[in-house]
Amino acid sequence: MAEPHQSRVYSDLARFYDFFFGRVFVDREQEVIEGLNLRPGNRVLEVGVGTGIALHAYPPYAHIVAIDPSADMLKLAATKVKENNLSNIELRVGDALKLDFPDNSFDFVTSFHVLTVVPDPFKMMSEMVRVCKPGGKIAMTTHFQSANPVVAMFNNLVNPVTKLLGWSTRIRKQDVLKGHPITLERNEKISPISVHSVIIARKNS
Repeated sequence: MAEPHQSRVYSDLARFYDFFFGRVFVDREQEVIEGLNLRPGNRVLEVGVGTGIALHAYPPYAHIVAIDPSADMLKLAATKVKENNLSNIELRVGDALKLDFPDNSFDFVTSFHVLTVVPDPFKMMSEMVRVCKPGGKIAMTTHFQSANPVVAMFNNLVNPVTKLLGWSTRIRKQDVLKGHPITLERNEKISPISVHSVIIARKNS
């Protein structure tokens, strides 16, 4: 992720992140994780773990590597890991655009509300697909620009403001998902009025 610590969300506001965003996101992230039906021995990579608001949702019999480029965020995630005795969680500093793992390393790759933060969402998606094993799954929640032209116009208007806080409202779904060796298994909005989507894709064998 291209230096998100320069955004106030990832530095000045890191300690307030759970209060402002956790209540909105944590239930959906937990639902997505639980829906993956992880099995004993599965290896999972979470890209952009932030403060770790949903780490408790991973079952203890799966090994989770969770990365983030922000030291402030990782400190908060480490506190959750320690307080909840999540011994199956391994936290690392990491860049979503250049994942420091070999090809086909993980059974599952997850990412929650991160695509809008990075400067190259397609590359981030490519990296997640690369490190996922054939037949494995990539699961994400994210915001895409609306297909509704009126809503899309609003997205464009507010984008300069959201960019100051560290994320974009102009990412188009087709620009991120097309061109990868994946098959979409879930591609839906969180709710009819939500701007956020749940994406679950299987890497082709």
